[in-house]
Amino acid sequence: MVTENNNIYSFHFWAHWYFIALVLSPLICFVDYYSIDQGFGRLFGSTIVFFALMLFIARGTENVVFRNYLSAGIILALYYTTWDLVLWQDTIARKGIFYEFFLNRTLQTVAVLFVVDNLTFSDKLMDVLVRLMKGLIVLGAIVSLLQVVYDPFFFTPEKFRESMLHYDWGTNVLHVRRLSVFGFTDVNDVGLSFLPMVALITGYEIKERDRIPVLILILAFFIAVVNNSRYIQLGFFVAAAPVLFYQKRVLRNLLVAAVGLVVMVLFMGVVLQIIGYDVSQYVEERLLDESGGTRILAFEIFMRFFPDNPFFGTGRHLTDDVIVALANRSSQIHVGYLSHLFSYGLVGTFLAFLFWGLITRRLWLVAKKTGFYGSFFGFMVFWWANVTMVYYWVFTFGLILCYLFASYYDSKEESV
Repeated sequence: MVTENNNIYSFHFWAHWYFIALVLSPLICFVDYYSIDQGFGRLFGSTIVFFALMLFIARGTENVVFRNYLSAGIILALYYTTWDLVLWQDTIARKGIFYEFFLNRTLQTVAVLFVVDNLTFSDKLMDVLVRLMKGLIVLGAIVSLLQVVYDPFFFTPEKFRESMLHYDWGTNVLHVRRLSVFGFTDVNDVGLSFLPMVALITGYEIKERDRIPVLILILAFFIAVVNNSRYIQLGFFVAAAPVLFYQKRVLRNLLVAAVGLVVMVLFMGVVLQIIGYDVSQYVEERLLDESGGTRILAFEIFMRFFPDNPFFGTGRHLTDDVIVALANRSSQIHVGYLSHLFSYGLVGTFLAFLFWGLITRRLWLVAKKTGFYGSFFGFMVFWWANVTMVYYWVFTFGLILCYLFASYYDSKEESV
């Protein structure tokens, strides 16, 4: 019994430090990038897979919670891996099955979901994580400001600078993507980690402090605006949606939010003008430009090539025929859901939607039961993102924190 208690304590100890490190991952991955260069997936993904295996072995099959989305995630991971084997894409052939197992991003998601469902987390940890997330957003706003007034690639991976320059966006202030402090975990983390953090902080402050974190929302809006990605700018409002549940007065909050939105946009316009933006040019050449044509092109390419492999897809994001048909008008089928259908077919997309949908259902049920909506709207950013971009992995540090907070509030509600 003493040994078992020590094991459980050890698991809780290491899990707590893992999630603290997770919030600090943009800084940890910055150090990693200029030293051993292993990347977020190896540092945090393989670690959580190993941790989940040890937890499963220690607890045994009869003493663990195993929710339905875990089975769906394992099946989806097997589907993706099968395509890797069919196409012989070198990874498994060169590195072996254990490499694929520990670095499979779908299995990494399964692992972290398993861990948060089978451990309990303290109020103190949640408070520490929220404080760290707030600090990260403040730091992010400072870095974003420096990227506007000094260098758009300040605190940015060199490989991303090269990509921007390749597309002639590096010198265009209206199109360059400013990654704030979040570029070293993944170039998509301004959308898929930063925005979920905004949702978590907002939901936590409303639930625990009965207040709206106005300053954090303003700083977050600044980061989103100067990033220049429209899906992130609109995604900010998805992330801020927990404010609608402030004091459980949704209709009143809708009106207040509408007024607040107008005030925030006007205020941000003044700020942008002060720091050197031509706001009218920004509206005309960025917000209202014609780059939405790449989404129309996505539908055209999809309708042309999808019927060739409708059930299982091609296993590839791009085939030679699609590259020729795109003719440099776009880099890809620029709608995530269409791209997934093309790559993995109806079968693979059904499995993906099942996995993502079961996670969403879980987060929604927790929100309804506990009144904490941060995790649900944080994950909804992922659904929104794939309307305009292509990203299928729900293992980002912001989304992981969504799973953690949902599990925390669910277990807290059950213990009352």
